Amino acid sequence: MRSFTKKIAGMLLLGSLSASVHAAESNAKTLLYISPNDYNYSVHLLATYYEYWFAQGPLVEPIALKSLQEKHGEMALCQANETADTIVRIKPSVFYNPQMHVYHSKLVATVFSGKGDVLGTYVGEAQQLGYTSFDNGTQYHLNKVYGLAMQDLMTKLTINPSQDIVKSEAKLPCGMIGAQNDTKVSFY
Repeated sequence: MRSFTKKIAGMLLLGSLSASVHAAESNAKTLLYISPNDYNYSVHLLATYYEYWFAQGPLVEPIALKSLQEKHGEMALCQANETADTIVRIKPSVFYNPQMHVYHSKLVATVFSGKGDVLGTYVGEAQQLGYTSFDNGTQYHLNKVYGLAMQDLMTKLTINPSQDIVKSEAKLPCGMIGAQNDTKVSFY
C-alpha cells in the first residue's frame, strides 16, 4: 500500500512540474532574442597600451530593442519561456583595428517563425573612427558603431509573420532559439 501511495504522490509531483514548464504566450507579436553568451562572455579589444573587456549583450540590447520597436511597434525582449508569432535573434560582433583606429561591427539578425522555421537572415555592418581611451570614450565609440550597424540592418530587415496561424501548443519558446550550437570564438 505504501509503494502505491508513493507512486501516486510521485505522479502528482511530476504532473505539477510538467504543467509549470509550458511556454507562456507573450503580449508582443515579435520577440527579440540575444544569446546569454553575449551577456556572460566578455570581448577583448586590444590596442597599444590599453585593453578593454566588455560584454556585448548589455550594449546591443537597448540599441536593438529601440530600433526594432520604432519599426515594428509590438516588440519585446525574450524571457526564456515565452512564445510569439516571430522571433528575431541578434548576434553581435565587434573588432577594433588599432593601427587604423577603426571599430568594425557586424550584427546578424535571423528571423524565426513561431514554429522555429528560419524566415530570413540579414546582416548589418558599420565602421567608426575612434581611439580606445578611458572606459567612457571606448563605450561611446562602441555604442556609436553598434548604432550604425543597427541602422544598416534596419534598412534590410523585414519581419513578416508567417501566414500560417499557429496554435500556442505548437509554438517554439524563444529560449529554445539559442539551443543551437553557438560558437564562442569569433574572429571578426
